[in-house]
Amino acid sequence: MNEVRAAKIEKRKCPECGSREVRRSHMRGFWERVVLRAFGVKAYRCEGCDKRYYEFKGTDVTSGKLEG
Repeated sequence: MNEVRAAKIEKRKCPECGSREVRRSHMRGFWERVVLRAFGVKAYRCEGCDKRYYEFKGTDVTSGKLEG
């Protein structure tokens, strides 16, 4: 895995429990695979609490703002 990509994944924080054990989740169904992907949205899942959530691609994971 690319070191930069691995570092970004490690910095992600679950919005529910605050855990840093977060991984990419598979995009499911038409809505996620086509519509959300077209807007640059990605799915993630927390390994700690099992919550699934979305973030925009290119989000600065430390501040939650989009990178310019």
